Amino acid sequence: MEGAARLGLHARASAVKVRDQFVMARFGRTSRDRYRAAASPALRAALELPGDRWVDFEVYIEATELACRMFADGDLELAADIGMFAAEANMGPWRALVHRILSPGFILSLASQLWSHHYDGGRGVVLENGEGSCRFRVEDFPSPSAAHCHSVRGWCVGTIRLGRPRQVTVEETACRLRGDPACEFVAHWTR
Repeated sequence: MEGAARLGLHARASAVKVRDQFVMARFGRTSRDRYRAAASPALRAALELPGDRWVDFEVYIEATELACRMFADGDLELAADIGMFAAEANMGPWRALVHRILSPGFILSLASQLWSHHYDGGRGVVLENGEGSCRFRVEDFPSPSAAHCHSVRGWCVGTIRLGRPRQVTVEETACRLRGDPACEFVAHWTR
């Protein structure tokens, strides 16, 4: 995580706060209180920030990894659940419109255009968008992290689900942590 701080990579406080909201929704108030008590001073400060300011990316990673350690014995698959939760939370009142009108791939392509709202580095790009599938790549992200990749995969699933497909799968097919030039996800769904 030191590398993220040196690179100056940031995430929005709202992305950190949605992790706190996820813990509350999934595990309840007592668990959320334990989560907050176990947080570093920097994470606790991010959770209390008014508005939606930028915070160090390492605080975002801590928020995700802490939830995984506390509630899933360190299994980062919980980060994918958090990403799915975030996708729905981010849609707010637009959810009903999205459900009725837009295709899952189009929703993901629109949502990827908001990457710079959530992170001040890299970009999310939909490379291929066909009927029932698409390919999403995270390009030029300064500080890859397994927790972030799992979260992005879950966010892709959650975002595509907004289009109400019957089934969704998203697989990470390339990852910078494995030496690939970018992290890439392939999604398939049936309507």
